[in-house]
Amino acid sequence: MFSKKSLVLTSVSDGAEKAVLTLENDGEMISGRLRLYNFSREPDGILSLGFLDENRVKKCGLARAGNMLFTFKTDSKLADVFSCAVVNFQGAVAKPLLFGASEGSGNLEDMLLRLEGDLLDEKPSLEKTKNALDDAGIDYDEQVKAEIESALDQEFENDRCKHCKYKNSFFAAESEEQPEQKSSFIGDIQGQIDDLFENNPKESFLEEMIPNSKWVRVEFDGDGDYYILGLVYENEKIKYVCYGVPGIYQKTPPKQLSGYPVWFPLDSEKRESFGYWLTYQDAESGESIKAIVD
Repeated sequence: MFSKKSLVLTSVSDGAEKAVLTLENDGEMISGRLRLYNFSREPDGILSLGFLDENRVKKCGLARAGNMLFTFKTDSKLADVFSCAVVNFQGAVAKPLLFGASEGSGNLEDMLLRLEGDLLDEKPSLEKTKNALDDAGIDYDEQVKAEIESALDQEFENDRCKHCKYKNSFFAAESEEQPEQKSSFIGDIQGQIDDLFENNPKESFLEEMIPNSKWVRVEFDGDGDYYILGLVYENEKIKYVCYGVPGIYQKTPPKQLSGYPVWFPLDSEKRESFGYWLTYQDAESGESIKAIVD
């Protein structure tokens, strides 16, 4: 059973949007944070986080804790190896936004089908609510129902939900805006990066060619396929987090690299020979950077 874990979720639609998910397991509960990066604004609708491990689906509601920052809690029954996705509900429509896996690439299609189906099955409906009230023997006469519905309609119109007196009566403590917790992209993924550098071989050739950097080669499918992970330093502080895939030069960068991929040939005199497509992210903000690689 893991105690702490972090991983990066990437856009389902091959966009630049990302998120860093951090988990802490105390044996009784798992507490977690989800910070969004490269989103122009927070998604509309309701965000849900789902996990898939050993063919089991676990759903978690996300509570807003600050700008682009969400928190959640769930029970500790989560395997060390899992996939996860962020799904956005708008009305009756569920739209998967982000996906990630603790090891390897995971099965995106299976994960989303299972997660989306289970979340939709659990989405409350008016009929389910009515049945639950009936089962509990709770009822109101028609006049009281009409008065409640009228009052709620008035409170919710013109985006007055945040001042709703009914909401504040029951959820005052929870509806208060939580102070935003300062965080950095590199801080959120530091544990994951440390594990990758500790457990994978160095890419010494790139370290020699790119000053103030260190790189590792990470295999991901057991068949020899790999990607590279790099850190570029400035004044002994991590300035950029870099990802890359090997290949032969082509006009269009690989689809699996988001942001602004640049071509880095291993032989500068043969730019169309073997090399790496590299993408850079600012270590503090997580924003993709248009890097110039000589």
